[in-house]
Amino acid sequence: MEFPLVSIIVPMYNTAGCIARCVKSICAQTYKSIEILLLNDGSTDDTLAVCRKLAAADSRIRVVDKPNTGAADTRSCGLALAHGEYIQFADSDDHLLPGCTANLVAAMQRSHADLVLAPYRMMVPRKDGGYDTREYSLLPAGVYNKVDYLWQLTGNAAAFYYGVLWNKLYRRDILTRHDIRFTSEMRWAEDLVFNMQYIQYAETFVSIDKAGYYYVQNPQSICHTQINPA
Repeated sequence: MEFPLVSIIVPMYNTAGCIARCVKSICAQTYKSIEILLLNDGSTDDTLAVCRKLAAADSRIRVVDKPNTGAADTRSCGLALAHGEYIQFADSDDHLLPGCTANLVAAMQRSHADLVLAPYRMMVPRKDGGYDTREYSLLPAGVYNKVDYLWQLTGNAAAFYYGVLWNKLYRRDILTRHDIRFTSEMRWAEDLVFNMQYIQYAETFVSIDKAGYYYVQNPQSICHTQINPA
């Protein structure tokens, strides 16, 4: 297997307490041909200092310090700076299993896919300070054309599995050729909109059966604190 460069984009804001765990899990990937773009979105805590210390220990890390403009615009900045053939995203309060990137790339290359999706594990905090872990996967492992993929998606259109960024691998040439970026005016669901734009131009989709990403449920996140469905 060839080892094309994967750009892993990590936006962050005031995550000094957890960003090291996230970045170290990326540095520990068994797939080594990666560049790690850490984008500090105007944090007011020690996030930037932690990132600079991590970058000093691994030459694959690039730290970008920028004014606070929100997660959507920050991810778009990461896309503009990325050099990889493939694009992967991670959130700063989550972490990856060591084989995450390797499994995504292997599936992408094996099937000449445009998008690869993987199961993920959700870590739900308990009152005693620990976590309960649950694994989620909606799409049976296999290769799908666009019609079959969309048919599967329509049954669970609002599910994290389809809407989020961090359980997927993207082709940068599709993103650049069609100028796919994040809508900076959106405070939430910008990842879902990004994925829907990408699907317009993707033709081959692959689902794998190996989870590689730990999503840590955060009660203080935007989707838990700033969305009122009423």
